[in-house]
Amino acid sequence: MGVSRIAVIAAISLWGLWPFSCSKTSTSTTAKQHTPGPSPVVTNSSPAISAPANAKNLGELELTNLRETHLELGRGRSCTITPKMLDRNTLQLMIALQSRSADGKTTSFIVTRVFTRPGQPFEVAVGDIDITLTPNIAQE
Repeated sequence: MGVSRIAVIAAISLWGLWPFSCSKTSTSTTAKQHTPGPSPVVTNSSPAISAPANAKNLGELELTNLRETHLELGRGRSCTITPKMLDRNTLQLMIALQSRSADGKTTSFIVTRVFTRPGQPFEVAVGDIDITLTPNIAQE
């Protein structure tokens, strides 16, 4: 009977301490650890705003679902855009910006994921370049 009594007392003690084991600090820390990295900032482009020197307006791009499109941006920079239609109105674009030095070595490689709608113009910052484009998906 002594062992049963000790087990019951231990269970009640642990049950009483259980609410104190959880705190808002540890919950928010856990939530921060499991959230994905920062999403890219996507804004609607406005022609009334003057473009900064490092802005590239790619205009309307005809893209094919799940096929890469490679664009040269000049000054040793290139951009690869891979579209993926998630549903009828949602388009995911993986934008990879690669910079190369004069001898052809890669100096930086940045990948950004953007969610948008086909035919809707938008602007996204990829590294130190602001890219503006209107994606259109070609009918296969």
